[in-house]
Amino acid sequence: MTPDEFRAGLDKLGWKQSDFAMATGLSKVAVSNWLNATATPLPLWAQSHLALLLKLHDLAGELLTPPTKAAKAARDKTISI
Repeated sequence: MTPDEFRAGLDKLGWKQSDFAMATGLSKVAVSNWLNATATPLPLWAQSHLALLLKLHDLAGELLTPPTKAAKAARDKTISI
């Protein structure tokens, strides 16, 4: 995962760098260094953590989608594949 992909993931969640830092117990500087690719490469655990957060975000969106006809048709199409 590149720093830009990591940043896009945070944006999708609506999180700032400081939010990720607070959630993981890191300093804001550490996360900033990853995103600026200055000194520290993006650790694999941070990539995995963000990937899981994004999956949960997407799953929650699916589960919380109102039961409209279009949503039901989309779910049925996914299930039948």
